[in-house]
Amino acid sequence: MNFLPQFELSITNAFWFSLLFVATNLIILKAYPSHYKKRVLTMPKFDNRWQQLIGMFNFILFQGLITLVIFMPVQFDAPFVLIGLFIFFLGYIAYVMSLIDYATSNPDKPVTKGVFRFSRNPQQISTIIMWIGIGLITSCCLIIVVCLIQIIAVYPTFIAQEKFCIEKYGDDYKEYMRKTPRYLLI
Repeated sequence: MNFLPQFELSITNAFWFSLLFVATNLIILKAYPSHYKKRVLTMPKFDNRWQQLIGMFNFILFQGLITLVIFMPVQFDAPFVLIGLFIFFLGYIAYVMSLIDYATSNPDKPVTKGVFRFSRNPQQISTIIMWIGIGLITSCCLIIVVCLIQIIAVYPTFIAQEKFCIEKYGDDYKEYMRKTPRYLLI
């Protein structure tokens, strides 16, 4: 594992994972009803400037990860490449399931079905899991470190989303919060 492998442009780079991620989002945005697009593209309102800055920092970190892997080769001979592929596809499947659960839910009720039973934020958590897998596939410690930072940096976004959901869904969402962890299983 290197902190940052040598950059190169190659057909065997990890950009395929970013491409799959972006294409999946575009396909699901196109395939599902307009209420889904409106809900998914609405940014939460932060309580203060600090939360807003941390939220923007997290957004920039993630966009950086999507871009960074364009130039990073897949390390086919690395000891963790198969584990990384497994982790990536586990996260990817959970991510797609969360998008479909969200898109097919009643917009007037909180989403509590499918992977939303295990986390109130399965889209963000599964995305971080995917990118940890990519870090192992590319043997890049920097990607894994950024993902660990994101686990903390996404917290203000979670709080803002929860505040919005409490205002919109009331006691139904409060009950959901009591039963379902914010992160995965915690």
